Amino acid sequence: MSREAFTLGLTARQAEALRALAALEELPPEVYAAEVLVKHLYHAYTPEVARRAARSTGSDPADGPR
Repeated sequence: MSREAFTLGLTARQAEALRALAALEELPPEVYAAEVLVKHLYHAYTPEVARRAARSTGSDPADGPR
């Protein structure tokens, strides 16, 4: 799996909420944010969602080679 660095841009209120939620879980804010992001991506990009996205762009792998 490749590793890519990225930066989240949060408002002061969002950062405060992130720190508070991370503290409840007894995690560093960076770790908590990464877990939330991964969970969101996992649920947002299910195989069905990927198929619909591919169909909308005309690149459905189920169509076979062109």
